[in-house]
Amino acid sequence: MLKNRIFENDFKQSESTMSTGQSNINILLVDDEPLVLQSLSATFRRQYNIFTATNGKDAIEIVRQNQIHVVLSDQRMPGMLGHEVLRIIKTISPATIRILLTGYSDLDAIMNSVNSGEVFRYLTKPWKVDQLRETVSAAAEIAMKVSQVYPDRADIMKNKANVPIEEIAEEEPPPPIPAEQQGYLLIVEFNREQLNTMIKVFEKKYKVLPAGSIQEAFEVLSKNPVAVMVTDLNLNSEDGMDFLYAVKQEYPDIVTILLTQVRDALLAIKSINEFQVFRYHVKPCSVEDLDKTIQAAFERARTYKTQPSRNIHAIAQQVTPKIIEQQATEKGNWWRDKLRAAKKLFGVG
Repeated sequence: MLKNRIFENDFKQSESTMSTGQSNINILLVDDEPLVLQSLSATFRRQYNIFTATNGKDAIEIVRQNQIHVVLSDQRMPGMLGHEVLRIIKTISPATIRILLTGYSDLDAIMNSVNSGEVFRYLTKPWKVDQLRETVSAAAEIAMKVSQVYPDRADIMKNKANVPIEEIAEEEPPPPIPAEQQGYLLIVEFNREQLNTMIKVFEKKYKVLPAGSIQEAFEVLSKNPVAVMVTDLNLNSEDGMDFLYAVKQEYPDIVTILLTQVRDALLAIKSINEFQVFRYHVKPCSVEDLDKTIQAAFERARTYKTQPSRNIHAIAQQVTPKIIEQQATEKGNWWRDKLRAAKKLFGVG
């Protein structure tokens, strides 16, 4: 009971005594540990206007009542987990850039947040202050660009103002895009048997282009306007992350779905932080689930085409080019050169 009262007091203070920085960027910090909030606030209060909340419910109310550009939330909190908070915030304030603090060991939370919250970055505890500052700075700059193309915040809040938090759900998925209006679906799978199965399952609904190797994928990409790519991380002896780096650098508008047997927290975090992977599915995955994801990915691809400023990865490439270059491995750059050569050879893309 006492704990609930403390939360209520914290929420009231966050409305009336927020820290005011030197910019018009509003940052929301969410953590159930007051000492952590104090530390985070001290890190950013000179640069940004700081709001704080000690639980998910208060965080959501703050977003309802204020324009929040960036939210940084801990994962493990009582009542509502961090990825659940970010999912709801995405619904009521889609232009808010979302960052999750988590531990490498919390694999289920990471997987859930990849597939529901569309997190911009994961930061692991204990964090490095320089990395934290760099990430929030990039998120703030991206938020300012992204907010220009989203519906007016007042209109969104008007529809959500009186809806209880428990009842806020993600928006209904749009109707499937007719096949003739879709781009191509590239499926990259080294296992030929699995590749053939996926072709049979999806070729009636989508314009499927298969690739059994990185070289084949590069040729397909260079010859065709691919909108969505489903790829494994196990590409024979090659590192799937190096492949993703090359593709994302040359084709940032392609929406990527990972379908892999690799259930690894480090890889999941890397796939989001460096490549903004749309969804991460672990094999075996039901046809129904994968089909829903592919439909959503095509809708996202169409959004990127009509409203490029909603492509966070592409904006991040412009905002933080040095960071992205630092993430590349020698082999990743080598594959990127190969992809560029394929584009020149085939003259498309």
